[in-house]
Amino acid sequence: MKATVKLYTTDGLSNGLYPVKLIVTHQKKIKRKTIGYSSADDWDDFNQLPKTSHDDFENLYGVILDYRKKAVAGKFKSLLNVTEGLQYFEGSEKKEVNFYDFADKEITRMKKLGRNGNADAYQYAINELKKFSPYLKFNQIDRIVLENFKQYKKEEGNKNTTIRTYLYEIRAIYNKAVRMGLTEDNRPFVGLFLDLPVRVRRHKNEYLDRNGIEVLRKAKNLSKEQQIAVDLTLLQYYFCGADLVDVYYLKKKQLVNGRVYFTRKKLGVKGYEFDVKIMPEAKLLIDKYISTETEYVFPWRKDDVGYKTFRSNHNRKMERVQKNLEIDLMPKGGKLTSKVVRHTFATLGKFAHVDPDILRELMGHERNDIDTAYKDKFPEKIRDKVHKKIIK
Repeated sequence: MKATVKLYTTDGLSNGLYPVKLIVTHQKKIKRKTIGYSSADDWDDFNQLPKTSHDDFENLYGVILDYRKKAVAGKFKSLLNVTEGLQYFEGSEKKEVNFYDFADKEITRMKKLGRNGNADAYQYAINELKKFSPYLKFNQIDRIVLENFKQYKKEEGNKNTTIRTYLYEIRAIYNKAVRMGLTEDNRPFVGLFLDLPVRVRRHKNEYLDRNGIEVLRKAKNLSKEQQIAVDLTLLQYYFCGADLVDVYYLKKKQLVNGRVYFTRKKLGVKGYEFDVKIMPEAKLLIDKYISTETEYVFPWRKDDVGYKTFRSNHNRKMERVQKNLEIDLMPKGGKLTSKVVRHTFATLGKFAHVDPDILRELMGHERNDIDTAYKDKFPEKIRDKVHKKIIK
């Protein structure tokens, strides 16, 4: 009796991933069981293990090592048929898994990977589902439960878009458990969204025009706290629309030879390092606030709770500044928050007819396709010229 784990590329792709299978063989007979999924890039062919870049590295790696320990045990080797061999690994009966316990672990994992946005979205959806049904095992998540939850949210007055979002997050957690082999896929989400139509239209991002940027640059008589908020907003802009979280957690070691090196926190493990020039305008602001006591450029509390509080306060201050300075957002108004700065840099770059690929590199956009991932980077001189063109 033998058992191995292997990435089965011959079975074809499913949602862009290949199945990872446990294979039990004995006397020319074979049984297989899918225990997870992986892309070829996230798989170590030599050791038949997931790489650290795998989205589910910790769980899948641990499961495979556990299987390998069991595969060398005398009890396993003494079994006489492959059906018994497969049951030896999974147990004769599937363990009933609590959906919320698994969701909590997934939320914790997302936070460790720096994917706080995903973690928060999962948490909001789980909190709403718990209000409706405080205890759920995976085998209890069926079409009836989900339809009733959907109706419950409608009666509360939630819009279709909101209900869809909750169901999308619940489905993502459910599908993750299926890929890990923790539950059978009973396809409870098929057809669930048919009576939740949403109006699809192109979203118009709000942005500051050049006049709005100039008003912020020349603003006077602000309170100390408002001035800090304005300076941070401008620094985001000078850093090619950097996310506020990346400026907040900026470390001194990221400033090298007149350049700043970012890895976007929002992208988690999918993020890659990119760099932009520290323009004179940005250097003035860095020198104004740089801390002499910590490894960080700015001396603010550095944890998730501290950041969320800081971001909320920052946005409130910027709304007050916007009102006092009578700054209008394009194209139809809106609130001047930290997200607007990124949209502003991208939009002004577009208006300046900047090559979209250069703009992506300056802003550290996620690379979604093979063509983009393997393109050579634009020379530093060209990127800096475009960068200067936009912020001037």
